[in-house]
This record gives sequence, C-alpha cells and structure tokens, in this order.
Amino acid sequence: MLFSHAGTTAESQVASHSGGRRAVTGKVLIWSTVALLASVVPAAPAASTRSSQPRHSALVAEVPAGQPVPVTRPYPAAEQGIVPPANPPANIAPSPDFFDSCSGATYDDSPACVNATVSAIDHARAQEGLPGMDLPTNWYQLTPQEQLFVATNLERTVRGLPPLAAMASGLDQAAALGASGGADPVPPSGYPWTMWGSNWGGAIANPLEVIYLWMYDDGPGSSNVDCPTAGASGCWGHRDNVLLNLACQECLMGTGFDATGWEGYPAWAELLVDTSGTHDLVFSWDQELASIPGAPGGAGLLAPAIAMVAVPGGGGYWMAAADGGVFTFGDAPFYQSMAGQALAAPIVGMAATPDGKGYWLVASDGGIFAFGDAGYYGSMGGHLLNKPIVGMAATPDGKGYWLVASDGGIFAFGDAPFEGSTGAIALAKPIVGMAATPAGTGYWLVASDGGIFAFGDAPYRGSTGGEPLPAPMVAMAAPSTAGYWEATANGSVYSFDVPFHGSMG
Repeated sequence: MLFSHAGTTAESQVASHSGGRRAVTGKVLIWSTVALLASVVPAAPAASTRSSQPRHSALVAEVPAGQPVPVTRPYPAAEQGIVPPANPPANIAPSPDFFDSCSGATYDDSPACVNATVSAIDHARAQEGLPGMDLPTNWYQLTPQEQLFVATNLERTVRGLPPLAAMASGLDQAAALGASGGADPVPPSGYPWTMWGSNWGGAIANPLEVIYLWMYDDGPGSSNVDCPTAGASGCWGHRDNVLLNLACQECLMGTGFDATGWEGYPAWAELLVDTSGTHDLVFSWDQELASIPGAPGGAGLLAPAIAMVAVPGGGGYWMAAADGGVFTFGDAPFYQSMAGQALAAPIVGMAATPDGKGYWLVASDGGIFAFGDAGYYGSMGGHLLNKPIVGMAATPDGKGYWLVASDGGIFAFGDAPFEGSTGAIALAKPIVGMAATPAGTGYWLVASDGGIFAFGDAPYRGSTGGEPLPAPMVAMAAPSTAGYWEATANGSVYSFDVPFHGSMG
C-alpha cells in the first residue's frame, strides 16, 4: 500500500512533513505530521507553519523594596525526561504489545485496550526516568476528542512543559477536517497564531495508541518514511509536535476523530496552537485537573498539601502545597503558582480575591505572593515573629487580608479589621489556618487537631477536634454560605454545612 503527503509552506517558512505506515496483524497504521523548522527556505506558497522564538512569560508584581517578589511560571522546568530538541536514542517497541489487545477496525475504549496501552506507555516513560501515566478518573466518560487532548497534555506536563489550556471550537473543526480527510490539520484562515504544529493518525483504535506511536516509535528504523536514517529531518516529528515548546500567551488545541476517516478505519488529528485573542472554548485543562490523580502532570504531590480556599459561591476550591503548587477542584480556575521557584520559606497559607479571579499565597516568614487580580497590601516579610505565620484570609472587597501565626496571633493589612486572637491563650494544639466570614467582621481559626475558634460574627458549625485524623489538619476554607471545609496534610477534606467536591486524600 502506497501513500504520500506533501509538506506545506507559508511566508518562506519550510514545513517538514513526515509519514509512515506499519503493518500489524493484518492492519495498516498510517500517521503523518507537520514538524516546525527554524530555517528559512523559499518554497511554493501554501498554508503552513511559522515558529517564533519560544519564550516563557513571567508574572512579577510591584512590591516594596525588601519584600518577596512573586515570580511565577505555569509549571516547573522538567527535572527528567527528554524534550526537544533532544529525542530518544531509539524507538521503543510497545511492551506489552497493545496491538494484540486493541481493535484497529473501530474505536476501542475497552479496559483491555486501555490498560495494555497505558502499560506500554509506562514502560517507555521509565526509560526516560519518568513516572507512569495516571489517567483521569473520568477517562471513560470523556469523548474520544477529549481523551486525545488529555493524553497529549499528560505527556507535556510530566516533562515540565505547559499544558494546552483548552480545546477551541474553531481548532476542533479544523482537526475534524484533518481526521476525515487523511491530512494534517491547519489553523483556520485568519486564526491568530505565533506557532503551531499538527499530527494525524489513521487505522488506530484508541487515542493512547496514537500517542504512543507519536511519542515513542517515530525515529530511525521505524515506519516513518521521512526518517530513513538517523539525522533525517523528519525523524521524531510527531513527538516534537506533541512536546512543542510554546510560549503560551494562550495555548489552545483542536482535536479531531472520525470513526471511519481512513479507508473505513478510525482516524485522529490534533492541532496545537500558540494564539491570542478571544476564542470559543469547549473543554479546558483546568476543569479536568480535579479528575487527574496527583495533578498537574500525573506525578503526584511533590510537597504536602498545606492550605485551601473556597471559590466565591462555594462551587469549588483551590488547594496549595508547601512548594507553592496550586491544585483546582470544582469550578476553581488556575492562576499560576510558585511551583518550581526558589522560596526563602515554605508556603503555608492561601486566600482568594472576592471575584475568584486571583489569590494570594503566604510563606511562613510572612512573605506574600499575589496572582491574578490579587493586590499587594503589605506583609510580615523581614519582621521578627514570635511564632511562624501559618495561614491567611482576605477581606470581602479584596483590599486587605489577615495573617495568622501558630500561636493564634493576628496581623491585619489593608482594610482588614482586628477581631481578636488566641495569642494570649494556652492552646492544646497549634493554630494552622484561618477563614473569614462573608461580611469580613469575623473569622475562624483552625488547630492541627481540627479544633475551631470563632471570632467576631463567625458562627461555630462543628469541628474534628477529638476525632482521629489520617493526618494533621493544615487548613480551612469558608464560602459565602454558613459553613466551612477543613483539610489534612494528606489532602483529605471534611465538610461542615457545605458540599463536598472531592479531595486528594
């Protein structure tokens, strides 16, 4: 069986095009890619790709001299694994051979197919020193297109690359055309972009299979016809696109699936775009994170969970880790974190802005780090403390916040009023966190045994004081309703007169 695909170009930028075929148990697997090159070579005019110099933007808040300066990136740099321009030294044959467990004739999402392919991915990842792939708990409820989006992001984030933020309807339509037409998708005419890449695969039953072929079996000696020898320009083109080094001013993806798109067999396509402007988003990485064990990146918690805070309205919450990592649950959005940054002291607390479009992190030395629309109103950084800071809460208008120390001492900034403390009280267990009332004229303090102390107009709604806990209590949060959550160091969550949205425990 013969086939060919032509590379496309634009503005004198060359697009290297690779393709291949592979006969496995009587079926033919065919895949192709548009790989990005930095070189400029005149070529025939047509739609294609262009790459700008990759760059990672950082957020730096204006803070007074001598105070901690928040510098954030979406995800920490990869500590292990292979990323472009480097590639694996050789192809890795699937072990176990998932072709024995998956049907190439129809979409196959059976546990046998999924488990075999994940096991093969785990085996291949281990050769890069990476952890195995943890599928989201709602994997079987996702559409094939959503599964391809999630699988692509799992391969990116485990290597420290930023995820594609969401699927966009315009890019999905382009990818669907690629899947149906047996061609690499391209951005729609007029779609803004600074960099993009695309992949296609046919006669493949499951998105995890196509991800495996793109990631781990695309080099010299494979069926990639553009990679006849080591060093050929088309070698590892699909992998390079999955792991495309995007600046992510906003990184979006389109995914396509056609059950009979390639000669009556399933076909897949994906389009990764670094774009700008406003787009119609249909499925986001943020909303999927809560279903991914140890998100982000499938690598588990890198530091203990230490704080949580509610989304205004009580539809979800954020959880923060001691290294500054931030995890989202329910409808809580992600606004960056301190993960991967050098910290003078560990993160110990968190608070959200009233519109839910930002949050603060506080370190044990009282340093404040602001994200999204959160403002800076002062800190205890550089000041002598009797006891370390262990938590914080924000005022209802977001123009102030309280910090609390382990002895229950309260420090108020901005328009935050002082409503009392346990600073002069002998405590059975140290204070570990706090939350404010909706009116901002009261707050709760929580101790490591789950005991609750209420001040101002804060009502008492129960506690875990005196109950056995799987780990010490580390934080609490209260939505704009009369109740609150408490959280332990292993990520367990206890609800008091508020709904339970999930946990990492």
